[in-house]
Amino acid sequence: MQEYIIRRTLYTLLTIFGVATILFFIFRIMPGDPTAQVISPALDEAAQIRLKQAYGLDKPLYIQYVYYLKNLVTLDWGRSFTTAENVFDILAYRFWNTIFLMGSAMCFVLIVGPGLGMLMAWKRGSLTDNTGTVLGLIFQSAPPFVTGLLLLMILSYRMDLFPTAGMHTPGSAMGKGFTLFFSWDFIHHLILPAITVALYFLAMPMLVMRDSMLEVMGSDFIELARAKGLAPHVVMIKHAARNALMAVVTVSSVLVGTAIGGQVLVENVFSWPGMGKLMVEAASSHDYPVAQATFLVLAVIVIVLNLLADISYCYLDPRIKIGK
Repeated sequence: MQEYIIRRTLYTLLTIFGVATILFFIFRIMPGDPTAQVISPALDEAAQIRLKQAYGLDKPLYIQYVYYLKNLVTLDWGRSFTTAENVFDILAYRFWNTIFLMGSAMCFVLIVGPGLGMLMAWKRGSLTDNTGTVLGLIFQSAPPFVTGLLLLMILSYRMDLFPTAGMHTPGSAMGKGFTLFFSWDFIHHLILPAITVALYFLAMPMLVMRDSMLEVMGSDFIELARAKGLAPHVVMIKHAARNALMAVVTVSSVLVGTAIGGQVLVENVFSWPGMGKLMVEAASSHDYPVAQATFLVLAVIVIVLNLLADISYCYLDPRIKIGK
C-alpha cells in the first residue's frame, strides 16, 4: 500500500508539472500580445525596455520558464497586467468564493443523492424509481447555464424571490473575512447558483447508489438478514445501503473535483465572483499571469482529488489487490 501511494503521488506531481509547463507555453503562443496591457506601443523605446525588464519579459523564453517554475513553488505569481494587484491575493479571495458555492452544492448532492438512490432501489420499478431516473437524466443532460437561466427567469425575474446576480446586494454593508459568508444577504445570493450546480451533479451519486444497491440486494447476506426476520428498513439501511455506499464514496472525490473545475458557466450566468469568472475575464483581457495561475489552481484541485479517490478506494474496499 505504501509503495502504491508513493508511486501515485509521484505520478500526480509529474502531472502537475506537465500542466504547469503546458500553461506556460500556451499563454505565450496564443494570438494577441499580452504585454500590450502594461507596455503601450506609444511609449518610447527606453520606457518599453525598462517595463520588460521589470516583468522579466526581456529574458529568453527558457530563462522565463525557469523563473516561472521557481515562482510557482514560492507562491510568487507576479502581478495582474490589468489591475497591478498581486495574483496570489486575487486568487485567495476568488478561491473561497468558489469553494463556498461548490461546497454548499456538493454537500446537498452527496447527502440527498445517495438517499434518493437508496429509496429508488428499494422501490425498484415503481413510480418513484422511474420518475427519479428520468428527472436525474434530464438535469444531468441539460447544460448548467440553461438550468441557471431558467431558474433566473422564473424565480428572479418573474417571481422576484431571489437576486439576479452577484454575491451581495450593491450598497449593502459587507462583513469582513468569513463573516461575509455567513450573512443572510450572502446566503440569499448563494441559493440559486448552488441549486443550479446541485441539479446538474445530483444524478451521478443518485444513480450510482441505486445501481450499487440493486447489486448488493441480490447478495446472500441480504437474504440471510431477511431470513432472520429483520425489519425491512433495518435491512435497507444497516446492511444494503452501508455496503452500497462504498461506490458513492469512491466517486465523490472525482465528482467534487469535476464540480470545482467546471463551474465556469454557472459563475458567469450568476455573475458570481469566483475562480471560473476570473478565468474568463483574465483570458479575454490577455492577463496571462492571472489566467495561468487560475487554470493551474483548478487543475491542481482536480488532480489531487483524483489522487485521493484512488487512495481511498483501496482503503475502503479491502478486496482490492494492488498490483506491482
